[in-house]
Amino acid sequence: MYNDMEIILESTGALVYIIDLATYEILYANNISKEEFGDVIGKTCYKVLQKNQDSPCGFCPLQQENINPLLLPIGTVYSWENENSINHKHYLFTDRIIEWGDKRKVKIQVGIDITKQKQLELQLLKEKNDFIDSFEILINSTIEGLIIYDENKYCIKTNSVAPKLLGYSKEEMIGKYALDFIAPSSQEFVKRVIQNHNQEMYEAEMIRKDGSTFPVILRGRDLILLDKKIRVSAIIDASDIKAKEKEILQLAQYDSLTKLPNRLLLKELLSAMIKRVNRDKAYGALLFIDLDHFKLINDTKGHDIGDIVLVETAKRIKNCIRQIDIASRLGGDEFVVALEIEENDEDKVIDSMTIVANKILEEIKKPYLIHNFDFRLTASIGIMLFKDSNHKIDELMKFADTAMYNAKEKGRNRYSYFDPKLQAILEQKADLAKHLREAIDKKMIFLNYQLQVISENEEDKVVGVEALVRWNDPKKGIIGPNLFIPIAEETGLIIPLGNWILKEVMIQLKQWEEDEIKKDWRISVNVSYRQFEQDNFVHKLKSLIEKYKINPSKLRLEITENLLIKDTQNIINKISELSLIGVTISIDDFGTGYSSLAYLKQLSIDELKIDQSFIKDILTDSNDLVIVETMLSIGKKFNLEIIAEGVETKEQYEKLVSMGCSYFQGYFFGKPVNPNLLEIKNTKPN
Repeated sequence: MYNDMEIILESTGALVYIIDLATYEILYANNISKEEFGDVIGKTCYKVLQKNQDSPCGFCPLQQENINPLLLPIGTVYSWENENSINHKHYLFTDRIIEWGDKRKVKIQVGIDITKQKQLELQLLKEKNDFIDSFEILINSTIEGLIIYDENKYCIKTNSVAPKLLGYSKEEMIGKYALDFIAPSSQEFVKRVIQNHNQEMYEAEMIRKDGSTFPVILRGRDLILLDKKIRVSAIIDASDIKAKEKEILQLAQYDSLTKLPNRLLLKELLSAMIKRVNRDKAYGALLFIDLDHFKLINDTKGHDIGDIVLVETAKRIKNCIRQIDIASRLGGDEFVVALEIEENDEDKVIDSMTIVANKILEEIKKPYLIHNFDFRLTASIGIMLFKDSNHKIDELMKFADTAMYNAKEKGRNRYSYFDPKLQAILEQKADLAKHLREAIDKKMIFLNYQLQVISENEEDKVVGVEALVRWNDPKKGIIGPNLFIPIAEETGLIIPLGNWILKEVMIQLKQWEEDEIKKDWRISVNVSYRQFEQDNFVHKLKSLIEKYKINPSKLRLEITENLLIKDTQNIINKISELSLIGVTISIDDFGTGYSSLAYLKQLSIDELKIDQSFIKDILTDSNDLVIVETMLSIGKKFNLEIIAEGVETKEQYEKLVSMGCSYFQGYFFGKPVNPNLLEIKNTKPN
């Protein structure tokens, strides 16, 4: 008579073994395993499950990492792929370390046959190569260098000219990212060109294999051939052209002292920038910089010393901005900086400009050591932001100049915005940051909780909640996280705020241990990248878990997928450490960032959270529907929980259930509320 567990193991379509970690003896194998490999129970796994194998399998993760499996904690989970040497089928294995009935450490190993998927991948690769080869003759007939990129902007083909220009072989160029061939000075600009699908000719710098750079004229075209999206980039070496241009322009358009663009060139550059800004619906900025009391240096030390100070100031200003930005000298001690801002959000634009302005002020404040003299200077900066501007260049300059004098009137050594509205926003944010620090100290911050449910067997069951921070200001009332979390990130207040949230969650989990209904609930907590990247983050979290004596499996940390690209290996290591502790990990807002699916194989994560932006229009937008279907498929492949957030209607819920989604969060099930007000009855919508 099979027990319940045996019935489950025999019903699955996967291979299932239970293996003694000390002796490698197979203690259990389900019928599917026996059909593939015979009666293997009681035998050594590597001898009967692989062909001509007399020692532990080298491809096993435990062997590769040289880990003593007996030292791993109960509950350790890892996944790996392998093509079996006996039946030549390809399997995706998931191993979990458990305790056997006689207290032995064993691993339960589940293998899913993915042979067909692997064959499909190979077929798709062949089709891709056939497609590229079909027009190789065409691309080799041009005198320009040509690089063909796939839809993700990775090189899939070149003609014979491009490798010669860049110093690579064709084979070395294949698989490289488009920006790998672009010099650092041009990467941000070229990235925008690609993102905007710009098909006009433009200038940039490329980088050769040996690290040397050279000017080029580029033109990219986005094409669809045989249902495949590609981008063809044509390259013309502009070294000779640029050399001749430089000689002429240097004489007419650059300040002879600082070598910065003069007023004439500044106007030309500004005219082109304004056109780009208006076309791209972006922001532009002018910073009018005037040195405070510079006349005293000329009067007391002479113009020669003054000129040296101006040259040094020009260098300092340039070091504070990007190479794609414009720094110019109008004359005397007046400088102008012009920037294009990629952000469209007004608050983020102000933040960017504030950083730049403060950086310039701090650089100019540093001592000038000239001929044994120690000079101390400050500057006043006027900032003019514009978007969809119909103003003439002289008007924009005048506005920035006016703002600069406003800064001088306020005491010098500061910046001021011309636009009163933007200035007010800046002051408001500064005020909010000040009060946020007080709010944390005075405990005006509190947590609300939103239900997370699972739908199975035609019933909904609460599995946990997400902790959501709120701010109750005595004067302003309830302030949403969308307003104060970005400020907390910028100011570093997110660290003490995040620590407070984790402590409160621990206390809540401890209280719920005595609640018959809520004792099994987990709590999901958003963790900022600034908090997660701290070296002692895992140690601090472990200390809190030990202090409050809570079950670590009831704590689920939510991190955004963009965190994965900041310091990939460090993040992987931290997630592995957390997994060993027992803490579970969720990738929040999945699908909105830039992480690779390859990370899913490397990370010990438990959950993917589908961003609400894909759920909102799932009933009307076919693209959102496909995206959600894909995410659910990914979750199934990697044995991950998939939770849809932002579920607000019955129709959305029913659609997601029909697609195979089991976990849900959103207003349809309940708004974020005080933990004492959580409504846990009637979670199944009518």
